[in-house]
Amino acid sequence: MLDFSQQGGWLLIPALATGIVNWIAVARAQKRVEYVVKPGTLILVIIAALLLMRGAGDARLALFFVVGLCFSLAGDVFLMLPGERFFIPGLISFFVAHVFYIIGLNPTLPPLGSVIVLIVVAALGVMLYMRIAASLRQKGEEAMRVPVGAYAAILSLMLFSAWATLFRPAWPAAARLTAILGATLFFISDSMLAWNKFVAPSHVMRVGVMVTYHLAQFALAATIALS
Repeated sequence: MLDFSQQGGWLLIPALATGIVNWIAVARAQKRVEYVVKPGTLILVIIAALLLMRGAGDARLALFFVVGLCFSLAGDVFLMLPGERFFIPGLISFFVAHVFYIIGLNPTLPPLGSVIVLIVVAALGVMLYMRIAASLRQKGEEAMRVPVGAYAAILSLMLFSAWATLFRPAWPAAARLTAILGATLFFISDSMLAWNKFVAPSHVMRVGVMVTYHLAQFALAATIALS
C-alpha cells in the first residue's frame, strides 16, 4: 500500500488539490488560473515521482514513467496555449509520453495469454478512430487523420500494456491496479478530448477531460511506489 508519509508520496496530496483548482478553472473558463495550475499539477506529480523512485521496487519502470510524466508536462503546456498551431506539438509530446509508459510497462514481450486483451483494446481503438476520422472527413480536415490515427494506436497500446500486467505474475497486485486504473483513465480522457475537439464540442466534457487526465497521472505515479 502506498505510504503518503514516506518517500515523497505525500506530494500527490497537494498535486490533487492543485488539480482540483484546475478543474474549477476549466469549468469557469478562467484561463489565467489554468495557465498556472495545469502545469503546476504535473510539476508536483513529477517531483513526487522522482522522490518515489528512491523506494521503487522496479527502478526501470520508475525511470520510464518519470520521463513519460515529463513529456506529458510538455504536452500540457502546448495544449493549453491559444491557437491551433500548438495542437500537433502537444500531440507529439503525449505520443512520446505513451511510448515511455509502454516501455516501462513491458520489461519483456507481453505474455501470450494477454492476446484477448489486445483484441478487445484494438477493437475499442478502431471504433473510436473511425468515428473521429468520419468527423474529420466531414469537416474537410483530412490532414489530421494520420496524426490522430497514430496517436490512437499508441494510446491503445498503452492501455493494452497496462491490462496485460494481469498476466504478469511477478507484478504486485497493487501496482497492477494503479497501472490499469491510470491507463484506463488516460484512454477515457484522451477519447473525450478527441470527441470534444473533432466531433461534438462540450464545455462539460472539457472538465471531464482534465479530471480523468489528472487522476490517470496520479495513478501512474503511484505505480512507481507500488512496483
